[in-house]
Amino acid sequence: MKKTVGLLSVIIMFGMTAYSLFYSTPAESDAKKETATTYSFEKKKTTKKKNAVQKALPDSKATDWNLVLVGPKNKIEKEVAESQLTTLSDNSHQVDSRIAKDYEAFSEAATEAGFPLVVISAFRSVESQVEVFNTNVNGLMSSNGMTEEEATAKTKETITEPGYSEHHTGLAIDIVDQDWYNSYSGQVLDASYGDQPGAKWIAENAPKYGFIIRYLKDRQDITGITYEPWHIRYVGKENAEYIAKHDLTLEEFLKDLSAK
Repeated sequence: MKKTVGLLSVIIMFGMTAYSLFYSTPAESDAKKETATTYSFEKKKTTKKKNAVQKALPDSKATDWNLVLVGPKNKIEKEVAESQLTTLSDNSHQVDSRIAKDYEAFSEAATEAGFPLVVISAFRSVESQVEVFNTNVNGLMSSNGMTEEEATAKTKETITEPGYSEHHTGLAIDIVDQDWYNSYSGQVLDASYGDQPGAKWIAENAPKYGFIIRYLKDRQDITGITYEPWHIRYVGKENAEYIAKHDLTLEEFLKDLSAK
């Protein structure tokens, strides 16, 4: 008797399950279909958007010579060879010879636009950076009574630690326009320069020649460097135009390339 009751219970249970599967209400069925369709649509949309971004990226690699990453958290692996350097037409500053032609074209365009450029700094060896850095540290210690640790920390706010400067690559140049150079009242390399017509022209036109404003405003959390409207960095024309168009830092661009 007990076996019969148990068997009937099992049969009833399977029967109810089958009923619920085959005779679910239209509303329940539609809801399930709608959920599945929505999920499928959102998944396709996300994938499509991701593929579009990757497709739009320049055909570059994060390991390309013009995309080398050097900064507060990225020490230079190999300083540019002296044989790879060339002197700009100002006869005072050197850069990687592979970017000289594009810079000279950029400089010529600036002059034609009424903003002739003045190069403040270009290639700097690690050795020369050591001298600049230590001189500043010693000056703060003697004039402000700071400890070496305090002076070093203060110096790092404005001068990159030797081995961590983009200037070691020969791909970075500090520039301002002639008007600013002739009339600045404080420091020639000052964030307020970014509001000047010359600086705005530089930021807008540099990408056409393969350069970007390397340290953008309010991006210190990414680059580790405060806003520097005078510091341009060569990355190549296609890369520069993409970076500028999408308002990216070099770090963000390299991340996107690596994801591709």
